[in-house]
Amino acid sequence: MRIVAGTHGSRVLKTLSGQTTRPTTDKVRGAIFSKIGPYFDGGTFLDVFGGSGAMALEAISRGMHAATIIEKDSRALKVIQDNVKTLNVTQQVTVQKGDALTVTKRLSGTFDVIFMDPPYAYTELPSVFLNLIEGNLLHTDSIVIVEMDSRADLSDQIGDWHCYDTKSYGISKVKFYEHAPQ
Repeated sequence: MRIVAGTHGSRVLKTLSGQTTRPTTDKVRGAIFSKIGPYFDGGTFLDVFGGSGAMALEAISRGMHAATIIEKDSRALKVIQDNVKTLNVTQQVTVQKGDALTVTKRLSGTFDVIFMDPPYAYTELPSVFLNLIEGNLLHTDSIVIVEMDSRADLSDQIGDWHCYDTKSYGISKVKFYEHAPQ
């Protein structure tokens, strides 16, 4: 796995082998950032299910000034910390250890782009999304991106947030949400 573009483009990242994480492929990561950017002049990024940290590190590489990564698996946390150190972005990246449902209740501030790629069969995703809304972690211009198994589903309307696009990539699909009050 590597950073696709930006200041750290082509840099190789460590990944976690095993069944606990499902890394977003370089192709899908590149497609997501091409849709929402592809480059940024500052901004904040939240990766709710960190895995290797690749999405947040891609965001930093493409110009976001800060990223927060949530991860509960201790082995994945070690990989994230190693990748952050390798890219020398420790001042820009904050890592929060814990379950997404719990950590999103205690976070503060707002985020411009939020990415969620939960493990297969994770049933609390709607609750995590609601935590983002109720905790005022989103602003009206935020974008929420959810990657999931192609057979999984998430409502197209969550609070005042509406899915404005869905893309399929093999066994994964990606949903893009924007603020759209009814």
